[in-house]
Amino acid sequence: MLLNTEQPVHRRAISLTPLIDVVFILLLFFMLSSTFIQWRQIDISAPSEGETEIKSQRFIKLISDDGDFIFQGRKFSSANFEAVSRLVANDNEAIYVIEVEAGIRTQSMVSLLDTLKRAGANSVTLSGVN
Repeated sequence: MLLNTEQPVHRRAISLTPLIDVVFILLLFFMLSSTFIQWRQIDISAPSEGETEIKSQRFIKLISDDGDFIFQGRKFSSANFEAVSRLVANDNEAIYVIEVEAGIRTQSMVSLLDTLKRAGANSVTLSGVN
């Protein structure tokens, strides 16, 4: 009878640590490079050349960061949505032109523009800073 004197061969297990490290690094990369915020867009369109209909323009002067504005000599607040809705309901086909006093924050201007659009104004545009 022969004796088996050979050493048993031990298989070395494959280490999963490098694979886990690579997956973790990829996960971090995609988490840090992705954005999950949906940006709201406000449609500010200039009239095209083909539009021959001339609409009346209503000038609104934004005078404070609180959203206070002057329209036809009267002071309004963009926080009072009902008043803005009544103002727009009189002539929602008009072009509402927003003029801004110097030093007013951009967010105040965009908030007023958004309020006018929600109130039903079909055309809102920005004039610039006075």
